[in-house]
Amino acid sequence: MLLLVGLGLGNRDLSARALDEIKKADRLYIETYTAFLPNEYLDFIEAQAGRKPMQLKRKDLEDDLKRTVTVAKDENVVILVPGDPLIATTHSIILNEAKSQGIKTAVIHAPSVFSIAIGESGLDVYKFGPTVTVPFWSEKYKPKAFVDTISKNMQSGQHTLALLDIDQKNSRPMKIAEAKEILIGALSDSKDPTLETEVIVLADLGRDDKEIRRTKIVKMDTLSKELEGKVLSLIFPGKMSFSEEESLERAIGSTS
Repeated sequence: MLLLVGLGLGNRDLSARALDEIKKADRLYIETYTAFLPNEYLDFIEAQAGRKPMQLKRKDLEDDLKRTVTVAKDENVVILVPGDPLIATTHSIILNEAKSQGIKTAVIHAPSVFSIAIGESGLDVYKFGPTVTVPFWSEKYKPKAFVDTISKNMQSGQHTLALLDIDQKNSRPMKIAEAKEILIGALSDSKDPTLETEVIVLADLGRDDKEIRRTKIVKMDTLSKELEGKVLSLIFPGKMSFSEEESLERAIGSTS
């Protein structure tokens, strides 16, 4: 059997059922290339399971997917996934491959950045357009397509949830100053959004020390010291109703 277990955003997000399955697994895997997981959470999992989960790399779930899944024909295989397992398309592909091999599957869901970011911001879930990812740039790789999506959402009065990329090599989330620099480069030819566009910064969601701040793109780096080391997400608000404005201010005030 193949079981996908959502880890949520903090170790208290794990359900009793999830902990039970982790302890019973013949093979325990974890993948962290689709989302960042703090070291203390990894330590918690190891303490609960009595062993360290085997790390799955991108190639294990893409190039070598068939071989990775085949093991579940004879053993109970648990794959741990940050957030909710079925948010990233990678994990749906895993289930599809298992089905093609006649392997029984199950999923244990958990909170994800999608539900928590929108909920904590106080904005209306029905007014969000497509989500974007702000990717790390390199000398030869500087994609700007995410700006077009933000622009289209804003023109429609919709909000945009923006996920910040993960530095896989150094196992760390993108810093807010890095996000600002990339946004400035991507916005060079944009009329909307601009550097004066408002942005909601959400940090360490799902944890006791969460932070929610409201600023402008041009001023994002002023939060660098305050949010150092935290996992960040951004929301570019579209047209907000009075109720949304009120809820957002309440959300910010509750974390100040």
